[in-house]
Amino acid sequence: MFGMKFFAKAILITFLLSTFVGCSVFAQGPGKPLESPRDPAREIAAKHNLDVARWSITKRKAFEGARDRLQEIIDTYPEFSHMDEVLFLLGEIYYKTEKIDKATDSYDKLVKDFPDSEFAKKARARLDELKTVPKR
Repeated sequence: MFGMKFFAKAILITFLLSTFVGCSVFAQGPGKPLESPRDPAREIAAKHNLDVARWSITKRKAFEGARDRLQEIIDTYPEFSHMDEVLFLLGEIYYKTEKIDKATDSYDKLVKDFPDSEFAKKARARLDELKTVPKR
């Protein structure tokens, strides 16, 4: 009745249909947009600068050095995976050195660019606090 060629073709067609058509049938809604892969060497360099900046802020209270490190991350590694923390720490430095306009700018950028970040909530609270402080 049916030969081996018929069954082979039927299996091939079934496989192709299930592979190409079935993908859209079983999709579970829109996914996240694909991020371009980050360069591991640049991530390591940016992470090192972030670690040094954190240490400078907490242990040495060396705000200028930390600010320079954070600004270097922003300028050199704009795709850094921890940019939300960079912006928050930069805002904190400006806040502690009473540069209210720059602190506000940093917090605003954080809230705008990373609204779901754990640092965005802290930045919003700091922005509410800064509304009562006279700008310098």
